[in-house]
Amino acid sequence: MSGAVAILAETWRFFARHYPVVLAFGALASAQRFLSVSGTADWAGGAGGEIFTAVARIAFVAWAAATLLRGTAWQDAGARWAAWNTRNWPTVLATMGLLALFLVVFKVIPDALAGRVGGIDRETWLAWELAIKNITVIPFTMLWMTMLLAVRPLTSAAPAEPAGEQVS
Repeated sequence: MSGAVAILAETWRFFARHYPVVLAFGALASAQRFLSVSGTADWAGGAGGEIFTAVARIAFVAWAAATLLRGTAWQDAGARWAAWNTRNWPTVLATMGLLALFLVVFKVIPDALAGRVGGIDRETWLAWELAIKNITVIPFTMLWMTMLLAVRPLTSAAPAEPAGEQVS
């Protein structure tokens, strides 16, 4: 679990240090989601709005990966990735457990509480929920998964061979 917590902490530091950029990308998706769900702007709904949000998110992940992987040696990247995941599968599983826990904390519980808040209709609640999550939880999770699935495996200083298969 310590590896999973270390990745989570590393992600938090990156998220906090680069929050103005995170906010800029997130604000695009946030505005589209808010306008679409609240019914404020017809253009924000439908395929056009979804494509807009998808492009913003892909651009964010591309920026994050380029920033996080700057200076990475790409020779033998596949072998390093496979070796890291072979050695660190408990970290990957623990991270997925943390992700499930955060899903409960940031999605299931707020949705359950939303029904108990008086005076707020479902559309308004959902519009604000999506607007807030698109500049906080969603980009953080995207960075976290990028850190877990690309940065740690590809920037690991460990040998490419999985433990127990090292050639002498």
